Amino acid sequence: MVSFIELSPWLQRFEAAWRDVQDRLYNEPTRLHAACRYALAGQGKRIRPLLAMAAAEAVGSAWDKALPAAMALEFVHTYSLVHDDLPCMDDDDMRRGRATTHKVFDEATALLVGDALLTDSFQILLQSTHLTAAAQVELVRALSEAAGGRGMVYGQDLDMHWTGRSGFTAQDLDAIHSNKTGALIAAACAMGAIAGEASADGVERLRIFGSRLGLAFQIIDDLLDNSAATGKSQGKDAHSGKLTYLTIMSHAEASARAERLTTEALQDLLPFGEKGKALHGLAVQLLQRTR
Repeated sequence: MVSFIELSPWLQRFEAAWRDVQDRLYNEPTRLHAACRYALAGQGKRIRPLLAMAAAEAVGSAWDKALPAAMALEFVHTYSLVHDDLPCMDDDDMRRGRATTHKVFDEATALLVGDALLTDSFQILLQSTHLTAAAQVELVRALSEAAGGRGMVYGQDLDMHWTGRSGFTAQDLDAIHSNKTGALIAAACAMGAIAGEASADGVERLRIFGSRLGLAFQIIDDLLDNSAATGKSQGKDAHSGKLTYLTIMSHAEASARAERLTTEALQDLLPFGEKGKALHGLAVQLLQRTR
């Protein structure tokens, strides 16, 4: 099984490209550019970039073909965190073990940071010399669908709607996280396949794999909410009246569901054989993670 440690060369290459793109996009001595770099400097787990690169490998391409997709995904993910943390949203002071962007700068600047990162994510894709024009169009389509009003943003709206309310169902909870978390994870897998010039069937199979993995990821996130190791405010979701998987099921039931979803996702990888081993390893590692 491939582990995060074994993928360290991928991460090293990603981090070098990550620094280069920031030097190109945010090199002016302005408050906005400083704030963008602060937000992007938060050391996340790079799950979406790793999934994109592993998906490219799964379809028989070089993993680094997915680097532009990996960076665009992480730009969108970072923007979503900056906006989620704002007082008008989840109102959080800590993210990735550091003060949130609006606490270090201010709310208006943090809002503009999110706007810049989202918009510039598409510039990263369209200025890449490693991708064909057809692949660029498909990547922009996949990312915009996952991030927009029928994807991640819609999920955030549902999350806010159900916070502190009753009358919800298990389907409402799945709808939140299939969109808020799952859509971008599914897009990461699909975009890696697109960058690797996979067939439409291969792209769709990996998108389904990612959607299952995204729900499993969120269930584990809910189980870890009380852990200080996450880098977020401890127990924040429960204290805020968020609708989580522990609202509707026990810890054991939630763990079992995450395991079932991961098992189903792994079945989706069978047609990719040995080429899918990095994706297989990442799925298992995400299920077993403790932070």
